[in-house]
Amino acid sequence: KLTEVNQNCPVCGVELVPEPDFYYGAMYISYAFSVALVITVMVILNFLFEDPELMLYIGAVILSNIVLLPLMLRYSKVLYLYGLGKIDYDPTKG
Repeated sequence: KLTEVNQNCPVCGVELVPEPDFYYGAMYISYAFSVALVITVMVILNFLFEDPELMLYIGAVILSNIVLLPLMLRYSKVLYLYGLGKIDYDPTKG
């Protein structure tokens, strides 16, 4: 269920899927999140350890990507929808 998106908002009724395959572009945002995560993990490991081994880098990056994958997928779709879907959050609706 990681890739499923509601067709309409349950609160305000706005359409969340403007066209078929709309969210394929969110892969670029998800990729940017993954790159930022790799850089962050590498900086943290370099800060905590004097000279970490390559396998520690690889293991930490893989583990952090697996743990944060659902969050990155959801937020990439939300950012893509707000950016290209022309939807603005209005707390007064609903």
